[in-house]
Amino acid sequence: KEFLNLGYLLILIGLVARWIYLASGTIELEKDEAYQWLWSKHLALSYYSKPPGIALIQFVSTHIFGDTEFGVRFFSPLFAAILSFIALRFLAKEIGAKLALILLLIVTATPLLGVGTILMTIDPPLVLCWTWALIAGWRAMQPTGKTRDWVFVGLAMGLGFLCKYTAAAQWVCWALVFALMPATRIHLRKRGPWLALGIFLLCTTPVLIWNAKHGWITVTHVAGDAGMQSHWKFKDATRYFPEFTFTQFGLLNPVFFVGMVWAMFGFWKYRRERPLWVYFFCMSAPLYLGYWLFSLHSRVLPNWPIAAVPGLFCLMVVYWNEQLRRGAKWVKPVLIFGLGIGFIILPFLYETKLIGKVTGNALPTEVDPLRRVRAWKQTAFVVERAREQLETTNEPAFIIADHYSTTGLLSFYLPQARATIGSTPLVYCVDSSEPVSQFYFWPEYRYKENRQAQNAIYVSEVDTYPLEKDWVWKWLTHKRISYGEDPEKTFIGQRQLLFTMRRLQKEFTSVTDLGDREVRMNGRVYRKLHLWACYGLK
Repeated sequence: KEFLNLGYLLILIGLVARWIYLASGTIELEKDEAYQWLWSKHLALSYYSKPPGIALIQFVSTHIFGDTEFGVRFFSPLFAAILSFIALRFLAKEIGAKLALILLLIVTATPLLGVGTILMTIDPPLVLCWTWALIAGWRAMQPTGKTRDWVFVGLAMGLGFLCKYTAAAQWVCWALVFALMPATRIHLRKRGPWLALGIFLLCTTPVLIWNAKHGWITVTHVAGDAGMQSHWKFKDATRYFPEFTFTQFGLLNPVFFVGMVWAMFGFWKYRRERPLWVYFFCMSAPLYLGYWLFSLHSRVLPNWPIAAVPGLFCLMVVYWNEQLRRGAKWVKPVLIFGLGIGFIILPFLYETKLIGKVTGNALPTEVDPLRRVRAWKQTAFVVERAREQLETTNEPAFIIADHYSTTGLLSFYLPQARATIGSTPLVYCVDSSEPVSQFYFWPEYRYKENRQAQNAIYVSEVDTYPLEKDWVWKWLTHKRISYGEDPEKTFIGQRQLLFTMRRLQKEFTSVTDLGDREVRMNGRVYRKLHLWACYGLK
């Protein structure tokens, strides 16, 4: 009982601490958060690249707390707390409260899962729904299981699909459950699993309806995003597979990554007497191993298999406990070491300025993990100042960004732009004759139709100054770090700028290259922009 109560206390402390952290304004929005915040202002059955779940979540939270960073992210810590609560209670019943508490500590000490507790992307609701379906499914297959448990399975998987398409892969997990656990096949002759399937299919209808009206564009986009349209190349395999492996090694905590992988293969000798272990494997490993193998073909982002991690960590905990029970003395020190690494890293993950305070030398912004969620207010100020200089009383000026994510961030951090959402936008994404983002489907964002003869500032984010190869040693020894140029990147960048210039000259009467602008915060360069003044949209 005391372990369970301690778990509840840790969950509550974590929830409140994360809300306080978000309310402090330590970090700004991430690119996808701002882009999907715009979706919440244009509710639809689905969207170009994602289902409607994230838009609905942000619609609710921002209507309660306003269009602020806290408003956008309110549900992320809450989803993490709900996930921890249901997992703690489930595991306390199935494997014991002490092990459930240890799992809670492991999850907290894992960097990648920690990021998911503060950023409001599509991953937090997916992980919650995937784990909910896992728990409900185990209960449904017990002799005391009820039809309502299967209803919860279908509902959890359906809601997960409405947040991220990865949720559909859980049906592959269920197929493996029925294949490797013969005793569970009796349920296939009952209505429970089929009811769950029906509820899931019902949840997919909004996405199907929207795509049927828009040429099934999501299928094409997702296939292209995953690299399905490209051929296998040996050099890609030797590049992407190690890249994915090393990032997982770091982001899942080195100790827990190795322990998780070991447990996935080591538990097999106990599979006949440990059906719960087999279930954890079946409901998680297909997704994780599937992405890992796919990295031999294409780049796999670190967060793609994240829904599988809680289940695999459950398998790791019960497997480690079995080793401890059999006399393995290494388990406790390894666990303590892993938790120590995680809890030491966590404060630096949430505030990288602490690295400078500890080492006496600030981390270069080019390698700062929080660079992507900082200095966007300053970025918006730089762009708005250029726009104001271009605008006159009789000639209004608007902003064109070269990427959908920059469009979302400028729209969020420019008060003038935020005020125009829902009418005539101030910030647009570069126009395209083909659907490459959600802006293609919103008529008000077709600036060629709505901003005729007006002037514009075109903004493009360019690479910052590259660090020299031995920067780590110089940083550690407090020596001056030099910045140089990468000839290949410089050449590519110049070609892109020339291409952009020629494109703008076709769209506007005249174009002036305004050059680079450095975006600084506290005297440090966080990003570089390249601006063009465009006159008279044709």
